[in-house]
Amino acid sequence: MARRASSSSPNLKVIGGVAGLLAALIGAYIVFGKTQDSYRTTSVFPVKEYLENANSLRGNTYRLEAVVDKTLEVAPDVGRLISVEASGDMLPLFVPNKLNGINIERSQKFQFQVQIDAKGLIVASDIRKP
Repeated sequence: MARRASSSSPNLKVIGGVAGLLAALIGAYIVFGKTQDSYRTTSVFPVKEYLENANSLRGNTYRLEAVVDKTLEVAPDVGRLISVEASGDMLPLFVPNKLNGINIERSQKFQFQVQIDAKGLIVASDIRKP
């Protein structure tokens, strides 16, 4: 009885298909998998304008990248007031109680999403490390 030659081409097709799929997934991760900046559509905080006249900025939302200088005041039931350095200027920043889970220490750099309240105070609505 004659033996049949075994064909390895179906196995090569499967291995090639898996390798192609894996290459496509790696390529998709490189192109689309990088963390996108969720603040990218928010305007940069205008430090100079704020220092000149905060009234014109009230009610607006901005992104602010700053280094924490020190904690000025802490009210456990309300939040904390800190000073931050941005663009070479010192700014007061209120961090409400809802963001207390974030450990904010001196000399740390953060990205803040901020709003200017009715009295002209900068209030953080979101915080993260860059």
